[in-house]
Amino acid sequence: MSDGFSIAVREWLGPGTGNAAERATNAEVAISVGEHCVTEVEDFDSRTVRSTIRVSAEPMAKWILANWWRLRCEAEPVLANDTLDWSMSHSMAAIGSGYVWPDLVFRGSDGSQISVICKRYLSADMESFSPIRFLNGFHTTISVADFENGARSFVQTVLARLTTVGIPKSDLHDLWNDLSAEWANPKLSSYRRLEALLGLEPDENDALVLSALKWGKQFGQGAIEELAAESSSNAILGIIGEAKALAGRVKTFADIPGHQELSGFPIESALPANAAPWQRAQSLAYALRKKWDFGMSPITDEHLADRLSLSVKKLRETKPEAPFSFGYRGPAAGKVGFLLSRAHDHGRRFDTARLIGDFLSFDQDDRIMPATNTMTVRQKFQRAFAAEFLCPSEMLKEQYPGGVDQRSLGKVIDEISSRYNVAEQVVLHHMENRKVLSQELIESPLLLA
Repeated sequence: MSDGFSIAVREWLGPGTGNAAERATNAEVAISVGEHCVTEVEDFDSRTVRSTIRVSAEPMAKWILANWWRLRCEAEPVLANDTLDWSMSHSMAAIGSGYVWPDLVFRGSDGSQISVICKRYLSADMESFSPIRFLNGFHTTISVADFENGARSFVQTVLARLTTVGIPKSDLHDLWNDLSAEWANPKLSSYRRLEALLGLEPDENDALVLSALKWGKQFGQGAIEELAAESSSNAILGIIGEAKALAGRVKTFADIPGHQELSGFPIESALPANAAPWQRAQSLAYALRKKWDFGMSPITDEHLADRLSLSVKKLRETKPEAPFSFGYRGPAAGKVGFLLSRAHDHGRRFDTARLIGDFLSFDQDDRIMPATNTMTVRQKFQRAFAAEFLCPSEMLKEQYPGGVDQRSLGKVIDEISSRYNVAEQVVLHHMENRKVLSQELIESPLLLA
C-alpha cells in the first residue's frame, strides 16, 4: 500500500463479463493519488455519490504491467505533443474492456517524480451515454517509488484473487513473470528504461536500442538516457552522431578549480537525502560562488574565463550547428570542453553554467554532458544551478526585504537582468520563489504582458 498512489479492491463482486480472469476479478475499486480520490463518482442509476468504481480489476492490472516501463520512465512530451500511441500507454481511459475508466493520465517521469493529471467529467449530460460521472480533477506529482509500490500491491492482490478462484495461469501471470525477471536483472532493466525513454514498446525496435546502447558505452549511460528523453526514436541516432562528431573536434578544455572538493557536495551537505533538484542545485551554486570568490556579485565573462583558465574569446565561442549544448569531459580530471548551441549572450552564459553544475554533480563516467529541454531530474538541476550561480536569489531577498510593488517591478527586473547579465525570466522566477512579489502581483495579467 502506498500513501502516494493506491489502487485498492474494496470488495470482490459477483461474476462480471469477459473471459474467465475478467469475470473472476469483478470488483469495487478505489484509486487515490495523494489526498485525491480518483474514483469518486456520481452514479446516475442510484442517484448516489460513492468513492469506488465497479470494474474488472484484471484488465487494469494488465494495462499497468504492459506499460510499466513507459509509465515509470518516459519523460513528459515536449509542448504536450501527445500521440495516440503515447495516450494508449499513459491514459487509464485507454484500458477499455467495456468499462468506464477515469481520465487519469500519467503525464511523464523525471526519474524521481511522476506528473499525474486527472480530469473530471464536467457535464451532467453524460447520463445519456454513461452510468457514472467522475467528479474530481487535479494535477499533482507522486514519487516513482510510490507508483511502483502502489501498482505492485494492486497487481499482487489481483493475482491472489485469480489463485483463490482456481486460475493459476493467465496473461496477467505471464506479464508479471516477465517483469519480475526484468526487475531482477540490472542490464535488462537498463535496456527497458532506454526503450521507454525513446517512447518504444518492449522489443519494438531492438536494432535502434542496441545502437543507442553502444553509443552509451562509449560516452555514458546517463548521457544516452538524457538524449533519449529529449529525442524521438526516429531522430536519436542522427543526434548522437552529430554530438560524437563535434566532441571529436574539441581541442581546448576548461579547468574546473575545486572540482574534487565540490563533486558530490549536495549529497554530503546538510540537505536531506530526498532534497529536490533545485535545493541541491542552489546549495552547490552558493558553494561554488564561495569557492571561486564571487560572493553575491555579478559574474562577468572575464571573471568566468579567468576561473576556467580560458580566454574570453574561447569562452564566448558557440557552435550553432550543434543539436544541443553539451560538455565533453577532457583527458584529465577537472577538464571539460564546452559546445554551446545558443549564440545569444544570455543563452550561452546560462548553458555554460548548466554544464559546470552538471560536471560537478553527475556521473563522472559520462564523457558527454547534455543540456536539453526536457524535465528530467538532471536537467532540472542544471537549470536551477545556472540560475542561482549567475544570479543568486538570496541577493534579491536581501536587497528587497519589503518586496517589489507593481510600479517598480519592471525597472527592478531590467536593472537586475542587466547587472547580472541574465534573462529577465530568471529574475522574475527568483522573485516568485523568494516571495519578493506578492501573490496578487504574481497572478496579475500585467505580469504576463
